[in-house]
Amino acid sequence: MKLLFADITGKVARYAIRDSNWFPSDKDGFFSTATADVAVSRRDSQTVLLRGELAGQRTVLCDRCGEQVNEKLHCQFEYLVTTRPEPAIEQPDVECSDEDALTLYLKEPEIDVDELLREQAYLSFPMRTLCREDCKGICAGCGAVLNSETCGCPVETSNSAFAVLKKLINN
Repeated sequence: MKLLFADITGKVARYAIRDSNWFPSDKDGFFSTATADVAVSRRDSQTVLLRGELAGQRTVLCDRCGEQVNEKLHCQFEYLVTTRPEPAIEQPDVECSDEDALTLYLKEPEIDVDELLREQAYLSFPMRTLCREDCKGICAGCGAVLNSETCGCPVETSNSAFAVLKKLINN
């Protein structure tokens, strides 16, 4: 969904997004449910306040064992969207204000709400997904899912970091 900057007035306009077409389903899991409520209003001639709430559930694979995991998402977000030119900062280490951190500078007078929803979803989900805290993963030798299967590999007693290389000699 795209909002034209010129069409936004001082009165709060609310949008309810009830599909998950904004999230790419070919990678990073897919949303089985997703809803977003977005409110937008003009602050001044060049600035708009955009607030929203995003909720949903996605299906991804556990990073240790590969089992499917359902992750819930719920976040609120706020942006100040402006058509003003972005100020050039000469110094590499400059502390910015809270307002600066929330400001989105547009190159074109159009707000891509789908892009903002994707960004919020990526920021809200953990970088690593586990099916449970004590997930044992898979055996590197035989590929058994250690949460539900018993590994049939012989137990190595060597503590040497080079013990793994011994397998190469035996092959």
